[in-house]
Amino acid sequence: MTTPSDSRSAVLTGLTRLSDDVSDLSARLTRIGTDVDALTALLRTDASPTATNLATPPLIAPAQSPFAPGFQAPGPAAFQAPGPAAFQAPDPAGFQAPSPAGFQPGSGGVPIPGTAFHGSPTGAFRPDATTGFPAGPWAPGNAAPFAGQQPIGPAGHPAAGHVPMTPGPMPRYLAPQHPPAPKVPLSERLSTAFEKGLVGRILAGLGVGVTLIGVVLLLVLAAQAGLLSPGLRVAGGGVLAATLVGTGLWLSRTPESRAGAVALCATGIGAAYLDVLAAAVIYHWLPDAAGLVLCGLIGGAGVALAYRWSSETLGLLVVVPLIVLAPVITGGFTLVTACFMLALSAVGLLVQIDRDWLGLFCARMIAASFALTIALVSAKDDLRSDNATAWLYLAVGLLGFAVAVGGTLLALRRTDRGAEYALAGMLSLVPFAMASLAAQSVPAAVGTLTCAAVLVILVYAGDTLPGVTLGVRQIWLTTAAVAAYAAVGAITGGHAQSVTVLAIAIVCAVAAPNLDSTGKAVLFLGTAFAAIGALGFLRGDRLGALIVNEPLTGDRQAWEPVFAIALCAAAIAIGYGYQQLTDQDSARTMWFFCGVVSVAAVTDLCVSLGVLIDPDAGFRGGHVAATIVWMGTAATLLWYARRGHGPSRALPLTVGLVLVAAAVAKLFLFDLAALDGVFRVIVFIVTGLMILTLGSVYAKSLTDDRHQPAQ
Repeated sequence: MTTPSDSRSAVLTGLTRLSDDVSDLSARLTRIGTDVDALTALLRTDASPTATNLATPPLIAPAQSPFAPGFQAPGPAAFQAPGPAAFQAPDPAGFQAPSPAGFQPGSGGVPIPGTAFHGSPTGAFRPDATTGFPAGPWAPGNAAPFAGQQPIGPAGHPAAGHVPMTPGPMPRYLAPQHPPAPKVPLSERLSTAFEKGLVGRILAGLGVGVTLIGVVLLLVLAAQAGLLSPGLRVAGGGVLAATLVGTGLWLSRTPESRAGAVALCATGIGAAYLDVLAAAVIYHWLPDAAGLVLCGLIGGAGVALAYRWSSETLGLLVVVPLIVLAPVITGGFTLVTACFMLALSAVGLLVQIDRDWLGLFCARMIAASFALTIALVSAKDDLRSDNATAWLYLAVGLLGFAVAVGGTLLALRRTDRGAEYALAGMLSLVPFAMASLAAQSVPAAVGTLTCAAVLVILVYAGDTLPGVTLGVRQIWLTTAAVAAYAAVGAITGGHAQSVTVLAIAIVCAVAAPNLDSTGKAVLFLGTAFAAIGALGFLRGDRLGALIVNEPLTGDRQAWEPVFAIALCAAAIAIGYGYQQLTDQDSARTMWFFCGVVSVAAVTDLCVSLGVLIDPDAGFRGGHVAATIVWMGTAATLLWYARRGHGPSRALPLTVGLVLVAAAVAKLFLFDLAALDGVFRVIVFIVTGLMILTLGSVYAKSLTDDRHQPAQ
C-alpha cells in the first residue's frame, strides 16, 4: 500500500525530472540556434558541407497521431504517477538510446526530431554535466560538423587560438531580364500629346508667328506696293493688336481657355510693338526716343501679364518672334534696332525678381546681344574712326552688359541653376568681342576692358552676393580673361599682342597661389594665355632667323628680345604656380615643359640680341652664348642637386643631366657646323672646362660621402 509520504516523494521526483527535461529542452533550443547561425554563415561564404556531417535520420513520429482515424485516447491508468523505480539513474556503463516510438519516462534522454548528434545516432540529447553542451563533436573545442569550419566555442563563437574561416567567393547573380517595352503606335502618341495639350501649344505658337508675319506684311510690303495709306496701315495694325489682346483677356476668365488666351495676348502685344516700331522708323511719326519709351511700355505690359498669369510661354511668344521680325521693320540690324531690342530685354528684369524663368532670360539675352553684335560688326568703319557714333555704340553695349549682369544677380537669388544663368548673361560680351576682332577700335577695347574689370570685381566680391557659387565665379573669371584677350587684340595687335598676352599669363600665374578657391582656375587661364603666346614662337620666319640667320622684317627684330624675355618669365611663373597648387607629379610634368620652353626662349634671346648688335657676327656669338648659358644652367641645377638629399634631388639632377646632354648635342650637331673661327674655339673650350669642373666636383662629393662616418 502506497503511503502519503511515498506519493509526495514520487511527485517531487517527477517535478525534479520535469525540471531537468525543461533544462534539456532549453539547451537543445540554444544548440538549434547555433546550428542556424552556422548554416547562415556557410551559405554566405558559399562553402559546401560534407555529406556525412549533414546526414540526418528521418523524423521520429509519434506512435499514433491524435488526428489519425481510430485514435483512442489513453485511459486514466496511463496518467498515474510512476513509481520510485522509474526514476532510477541510468546505468553508468553506457547510455541506451530510447526507442523510436518516442520518449519513455525514465529513459534519461529527449528525442530531437530531424537532428542527429555524433555519438547519439537516434537523436537523444544529453548535455554534459559541466558545460551544459552536448557531448561529441558539437561540444566546444571539438571539430565542426561542416568541412572547412573552425572549432566552435561557447555560445557558437570560434574557439580561442584558431584562425577564423576564410570567406569563399561570393555567388554571381545575373541581372534581371526585362522584356522590351512595346512600341507605341504613332496614333497613340499623337493622342497622348493631344491629351497633354502639346498639340494645342504647337498650334498656338504657329498661329502667333503667322499672324505677326501678316502684320509685318501689312506694315512693310503694303507700303512698298502702295496699298492703303500709311495711316490705315498703322491704324489697322493697332486695331488688330487691341482686338487680339482684348479677346485674350476675355478668354482668360476660364482656366481651360488659358492656353488660347496666352497665344492671343502674345500676338496682340507683338503686333502693337511692331506697329509702334513702324511708326517711329518707317514713317517717322514718332521720335526714336518716344518710340523706345512706348515700346518699353508695351513690352512691360506683356511682361506684367506673363507675371500675373505665371506664364513663361507668354513672354517667349512675345520675345522670340520679335528677334526675327523687328529687323524687317527697321531695314536691318542697326543701332536703332539694337536699342529697341535692348528696351524689350530691360523690361524683362521685372520677372527675374521672383520667377525662375531661364528660357525667357536666355531669349532676352539673345534678343539684345544678337542685334547689337550684327550692328557693331556692320559699323566697323565707324568704330575705326573713333568718332561720336563709335562711343554711342560703346554706351549701348555697356547698357546691355549692365542689364545682363543685373538680371543674372537677381536670378541667382532664387535659383539653383546659377551656372546656366551666368553663361546666358555672358552673351552680352559677344558684341564687344566680335567688334574687337572686326576692327582695332579704341572704344571697343575700352568697353571690353570695362566689362572684364567688372567681372573680376564680381568674382572676388562673390562671397557677399547671394547665390554666387564657385561655378558662377569661374564662368565670370573665364569670360573676363577672354574679354581681356580681345581687348589686347583690339588695342595692340601684331608683335605687341603676343608680348601682352604673355604678360597676362605671368600676372595670372604669380597671383594664383595667393587666391582662394579660384586659384587653380586663374592658374589654368594663365597657362592658356602662355600657350597662346608661345605659339608665336613656332612661326616659320622666327625659326628661320634662329637657325639659318634669316633677318626678320620690319620692327619684328626689335620686338624679338622682349618676346623672348616674356616667354621665359611666363614659363618659370607657370611652373612655380603648378608647384604651389598641384600635386608633385603634375608639378614635375609642368616643370619639364616649362624648362624646354625656357631653354628655347633663352636661345632666342641670345641670338636676337646678337643680331641686333651685328647681323653676321652677332648670330654666331649669340649661339656661343646660348650654349654656355645651357651649360651654366645645368651646372646650377647639378650643384643644387648635390646639396639636396633623397627624392628632392631627383628633379634637378635629371634636368641638369638632360641639359648637359642637350648642350653637348648642340655643340657637335649645330655649333661645329654653323660656327667658324674663334667662335668655334671659344664654345668648345668653355663648354669642355665647365664639364670638367662638374665632373671633378661630383667626384670629390662621392669621395667625401664614402669617407663620411655612418650616422
